[in-house]
Amino acid sequence: MSRIRILIVDDHAVVRNGLKTVLQMYDDFELVGEASNGKDAVELCQHVRPDVILMDLMMPIMDGAEATRAIRQHCPQIQVIALTSFKEKELVQGALEAGAIGYLLKNVSTEELVDAIHAAHTGKPTLAPGIVEALTQAQRMEQLARGILDTSPDPAHLAELLKEHAPEMFPDSTIEIRIYPDQILIHDPPDLPSISAPAWHWMRAISKAHFFPPGSKLPWGKIQPDDAALILVPIIGFDNRAPIGGISILRRRDPNTASDLIPVIKSLAAQVSSALHSAHLRAQAMEYQKVAQELALAGQIQASFLPEDLPDLAGWQFAATIEPARETSGDFYDFIPLPNEQWGIVIADVADKGLGAALYMSLGRSLIRTYATEYPNRPDLVLLATNRRLLSDASAGLFITSFYGVLDPRSGTLTYCNAGHNPPYLIRGLEHVMIEPLSKTGMVLGVTEDGSWEQSEVRLAQGDTLLFYTDGLIDVQDPAGLSYGEKRLKENVVAHVGHSAQEIQAGLLKELHDFMGDAPQADDITMVVIVREPQ
Repeated sequence: MSRIRILIVDDHAVVRNGLKTVLQMYDDFELVGEASNGKDAVELCQHVRPDVILMDLMMPIMDGAEATRAIRQHCPQIQVIALTSFKEKELVQGALEAGAIGYLLKNVSTEELVDAIHAAHTGKPTLAPGIVEALTQAQRMEQLARGILDTSPDPAHLAELLKEHAPEMFPDSTIEIRIYPDQILIHDPPDLPSISAPAWHWMRAISKAHFFPPGSKLPWGKIQPDDAALILVPIIGFDNRAPIGGISILRRRDPNTASDLIPVIKSLAAQVSSALHSAHLRAQAMEYQKVAQELALAGQIQASFLPEDLPDLAGWQFAATIEPARETSGDFYDFIPLPNEQWGIVIADVADKGLGAALYMSLGRSLIRTYATEYPNRPDLVLLATNRRLLSDASAGLFITSFYGVLDPRSGTLTYCNAGHNPPYLIRGLEHVMIEPLSKTGMVLGVTEDGSWEQSEVRLAQGDTLLFYTDGLIDVQDPAGLSYGEKRLKENVVAHVGHSAQEIQAGLLKELHDFMGDAPQADDITMVVIVREPQ
């Protein structure tokens, strides 16, 4: 019998070497080549003609999905197995739609990998067991989100939605979701006991997810049973970022690997928080419409959505402000804590004014926060999911310009997407100052489902300054009708380079108001300043 010819494609040499070691153990496999990116893989296929390709997805130059599509178009007899560390729905669907016959995770066993290669060679598809569950979880999560946005999600209706979708997301598990102090949204199966009262009491003080494998000692003085793992995830409120509830999952299927469920459970917690937050907003919005006096109250509540405390990071300075033109604002900014000590940074502007824009802003902010938790290192997927949800679940006819980036304070790297927003200025140097605009990488949110956003990356060196702003700043007019403009803004920010973030913000605002004089403010003015301190 002829040997199966295999090509390995991965940008990490250690992964390629590990796969080579495994494949060389089998006489019916022949390794015909390896590549470190999708472009090289496409070119190599023309020469070595493999039967099966083991394809990583996240690679430089050309990603795995794009390479798979090109290979399947030119060499349809070659079968591709996606071999990756990611199981997000968009990545799985993207790989399968590109033509991959299999999708495996890199923690796959040798036996499972060998079986998948044989199956692919005979034209049979293979999906990792966790992928099927992940796709079900993603589908149910989307249905839950749609149900939340389609109706007024009061706690009673939210409980019905959770009972409909949560059990299928976590089979062979006992699920309980509570809103403090004692409201139970779901307990399934209902005939199985809940975790103990001391456990819930302990959980009310936590702000991060906790995983307790079988046999582990529990903080409230008991031992976790040997046949199940316990996952506890807090539900964090939008207003004060304090726990408002919790999710308990007692997992019996594959309990030792149940920690893989934590990202999904955290996303569910964000959905519940978003639903309760949206319910609060909608109830208030109905009240605000009654009398003009209550619009001022709406503005105060909206202001409370903004971060109460800016990130406190060694070697970094942050300043942020928003000056609404009316009682409520269509602008917003946010700082979102993410895993691995990273921070999501958002500035956005709804293209309208008044209460409608303010509500749309709240919806956009809630969605970005939700998907930022789900895709912590992928600004492009955050904007993609937010855009689709805005279009499918809102009919306001509004759109949002938005800049969303993920800052790694340790390296100074900012990975970002710019959805039609005014390009922020990256001001480099202290003596020989240069301004680098972070240009648009895609269209505004809320226009078309076909929108996509290119992900870019910059690195802030020590002494660099980053200025975010909305168009209300450069559109300010003086009493004679002359606009403030980008040229004047650049000149003024350069003049303040070397000062602290707070001093830069205060100086720019003073010059802006001096320019305005007695002229009315026509639009919201929002500004975020980030400084990486010099040595």
